[in-house]
Amino acid sequence: MTIQKLKIIVCLVLVSSAPMAAQNVEKERPERLDQLMKAVGNEESWRNAKGFYMLEIAHYANLKLPLVRRFWIDFENPRIKMASRNANLNEVRALNKDNGWTLKGDELTIWDEGLVNRFRSFWPGIPSRIFHLLASDDPSLTYEILEDRINFSVDGKFAVWIATDEIGNPVAYGRSSNHKETHFLGEILDYGPVKLWKEAFEPGGQWRVVMVDYELLTDMSDISYATPK
Repeated sequence: MTIQKLKIIVCLVLVSSAPMAAQNVEKERPERLDQLMKAVGNEESWRNAKGFYMLEIAHYANLKLPLVRRFWIDFENPRIKMASRNANLNEVRALNKDNGWTLKGDELTIWDEGLVNRFRSFWPGIPSRIFHLLASDDPSLTYEILEDRINFSVDGKFAVWIATDEIGNPVAYGRSSNHKETHFLGEILDYGPVKLWKEAFEPGGQWRVVMVDYELLTDMSDISYATPK
């Protein structure tokens, strides 16, 4: 066999084996993250979602009556819509990317820059949005796994921490890296193909919400965040 023929054979072997090698390379996720994603249900559903609808009953220590609140939150753009109602209140608030508004009864108020920025800073670290980013393997999401929690950052900026139990169920989360703000989470229930907590509450009984319904949305086109006219 000539040297030239040997070179041709080696090249053919390398070319034919390259796709096989590429197919065998899979990106591995740390076990803690795998456990978390298994605990919150069907990963494909999280991946395909564009946002979510949520219905909850909110109890505040400074309010005599609980609030019925409905949320429509976009996973892909900073858009949040929240409708709150009880016997004394009928209010809709919305963040629409770079602006926001509140409609209380018939009175419309346009948000100032400070309120817009407050809602925009809240949006990246919404826990269920983190599950969507994890399922999507989104490069904007990074994480730091600590003994008592997982810190998540979006675009290099800290967004939220999530604590899990020994099998991956989320048990608490917060948006302050020093645990100053902590929301404890209750029993995990099924909401269609995904699983989330039945309730969330803060220490001392100042705030508690009970989730009545949660639905992932694959189409957000029929939800308006525009300022009412």
